[in-house]
Amino acid sequence: MNTNNIWDSTLKVGNDIIDNQHNILFDLIKDLKHAIGVGANIKNLDALLSVLLNYAFNHFQTEEEYFRKHNDYKEHCLEHYTLIKRLFAFIADIRNSRIKNDRTVSDFLEEWLLDHIKRFDKPFFIHETEDQFSISESLPVDDYDLTFEERRYCQRISYNEVVDGNIVTHYYNATQLSSGKAKIVDMSPGGLKLRSNSDHSIDDLLIVSCSIGSTFKMKEKVKVISANGHFYGVKFISPARETIAFFEELYGSVYLNRAKLTQHIS
Repeated sequence: MNTNNIWDSTLKVGNDIIDNQHNILFDLIKDLKHAIGVGANIKNLDALLSVLLNYAFNHFQTEEEYFRKHNDYKEHCLEHYTLIKRLFAFIADIRNSRIKNDRTVSDFLEEWLLDHIKRFDKPFFIHETEDQFSISESLPVDDYDLTFEERRYCQRISYNEVVDGNIVTHYYNATQLSSGKAKIVDMSPGGLKLRSNSDHSIDDLLIVSCSIGSTFKMKEKVKVISANGHFYGVKFISPARETIAFFEELYGSVYLNRAKLTQHIS
C-alpha cells in the first residue's frame, strides 16, 4: 500500500508503534475509498471492510494496553467501541445489499480517525512518556493476508465468556433433511463454531435456533464452511437485524472488559 496523503507529522503521537498503526489504518481506509470510487463489487468491499475491522480491533487492543491505568481509560475504550459498532453496521449493510458503493462510509471512517487522533490520542501521549507503560505481549496487528478469501470477520468469543454453562442450539439440516442438537463453542458477528455429534458437510444449509442469556433468542440460517472432526464452522446467511444488534452489543461488552453477558445485556 502507498503512503496515505492525509498522514503527516502533525498526526504523530510520539509513539512509533501507535504512529505506524495509525498510518496503516489510513492506508486501509484509502484502499476502501478507492474501491468504492471505481465501483468495486460487494464481495471486494466486504473483504476490505473485514480487514479494516480486524486491524482496527487489534490496534485498539494495543492502544488500550498503554491507557489501562489512565483516568480516562473507560472513555477512550468507549470511543473505540463506537467505531467498532459502526464498522459492524457498515459490513452488515453491504452484505445485505442495503448499501453498495456509498462513499460516505470511507469519508466517515477517515474523519473519525482524524478526530480521534487529535482529540484522544495526541493529548494523552503528549502528557505521558512511553516508558511509563508496558505492553504484556506484542499483538500481531500487521499479520493480515489480503489475498485470503475466508478470513474471520472478527475475533471470536468463547461461549464461557458469554454465559455460565453450555449454549445448546437446535438445528435443522435443510440439505440432509435431518435435525438434532449442537453446542456453540464460540461465536462472532460472522458466524458460529458448533460441536455436533452428527455429520455435516461443507456447504450444508442449517437453521439454528437457541437462547443466549436470558433475553436473546436466535433463529438463523447458516452455511457450513469448515469441518474438523465433530467441530463445524458456520457462516450466517442474511442475519436478522436483531441478531446483528445482539452481536454488536456482545462484542463490545466482552471487548471492553471480558464481562459476562448477564452483566451487560440480560
